[in-house]
Amino acid sequence: MAMRSIFLVVPLLAVGAIGACGGGEIGTPAGTGGSSGAAGNAGTSGAAGTTGTAGTVGTTGAAGTSDLAGTTGSAGTGTSGAAGTTGSAGTTGTAGAGGRGGTTGTAGTTGTAGASGRGGTTGTAGAAGRGGTTGTAGTSGSAGAAGTTGSAGATGCGAPCGTHRWACWTMPNPASTGQPNPASYRDNGDGTITDNVTCLTWQKASPTTTYTVDGGRAYCATLGTGWRLATRVEMASINDFTRSGSKFPSPFTGAAAFYKTGSEWVLTTKQIGAGAGTDYGWAYNMSDGIVSNARSGGTADRVHCVRGSGDDAYDTAPGALAVAPPNQYTVVATGEVRDNYTGLVWQQDYSSATMAWTEAAGYCAGLTTGGHTWRVPSLRELATLVDEAQVAPAINRTMFPNTKYGSKSNNWYWASHLAAGNATAAWAINFDDGFTGFNAGASGAWNYFTAAWVKCVR
Repeated sequence: MAMRSIFLVVPLLAVGAIGACGGGEIGTPAGTGGSSGAAGNAGTSGAAGTTGTAGTVGTTGAAGTSDLAGTTGSAGTGTSGAAGTTGSAGTTGTAGAGGRGGTTGTAGTTGTAGASGRGGTTGTAGAAGRGGTTGTAGTSGSAGAAGTTGSAGATGCGAPCGTHRWACWTMPNPASTGQPNPASYRDNGDGTITDNVTCLTWQKASPTTTYTVDGGRAYCATLGTGWRLATRVEMASINDFTRSGSKFPSPFTGAAAFYKTGSEWVLTTKQIGAGAGTDYGWAYNMSDGIVSNARSGGTADRVHCVRGSGDDAYDTAPGALAVAPPNQYTVVATGEVRDNYTGLVWQQDYSSATMAWTEAAGYCAGLTTGGHTWRVPSLRELATLVDEAQVAPAINRTMFPNTKYGSKSNNWYWASHLAAGNATAAWAINFDDGFTGFNAGASGAWNYFTAAWVKCVR
């Protein structure tokens, strides 16, 4: 509120001067005395000075305006009040004969200025919206910017793609590696385990009986509809290469031994070349984690059965060639190939030279293809590239031209980890056939290599 001005008016009256009395003249000595002179008239009193006009009261300041967008500001006490008008000077009294001048009128008090209205408090910005929960859009922030869109929900298990010999699902990595898609399992309490990443259902415990390939197929079929001998890439998905001893991850139970698979070796199936007249097939050594295609189907080994995904009669019948899934790969950008089933994006080329395993991580980290961040793939991820219908090289040659291959050579491709319990030997894959190993062999052995190529993934 504006303060009202208070004005003081002090009226002063001017007082006139008293006139002087005249003296009588002295008569002549000879004459009679003259009459006394008349008394002089009194001087007129001076008129009173006019009272000064009071200064005008200052106007009350108008209320301050509210700030836009913020919390409404407290009303201002008012715009500045106009200054009170200065009182006119009192008119000077007319001087009487000998009268004093009239007093000057007091000036009116200046009106107090109205206090300026305070600006409204600025409105607090709305908190930024939190990212949406997985798969849903982010919640909008209150009175602030819209929340960021939530990341897409995790993709569920892939739809069957016809074959069991390729990964039609995301390849899990051992949880201890810190790599994408960490393995996760559910014990169903009925002797089976579900892989939460691939959605395959497994036997929890391997039978103690050993079987040939044919015997293993027959055994798995006795477990019920859909049960079958696991293929090479399916066994790769549960091969915990970080463990010493048995490579089965918890809660699986299985001995550290060779295990038959439902994947035959292509040359055995075609009966040509080095495989003619043999019955070699893929087998996993769950003692050291190595997969080999030089295990006779007639040798009795352990088995581990699985069900789910794919078409049970598509490429698992004895003698059937592996058939790649439709539309498996897409070139997404120059130098980048996406596996449409695993979701992995691969460097289409590879390093320009072989290198020590200790240099592989730095090579991938320095790769600038597409402006993305690249890394060395795990042994399981490399296993998804193997084309079981081909040899030398056993990979899609259109998407990955000029792939190096050849056993007893340095034509290996590094994987991300050292072999368990070995401070120097690291895992690698050889696309001559797609077998795996670590560089711990003596000179001239199949697993002797001092350097390898690098193909990065993201």
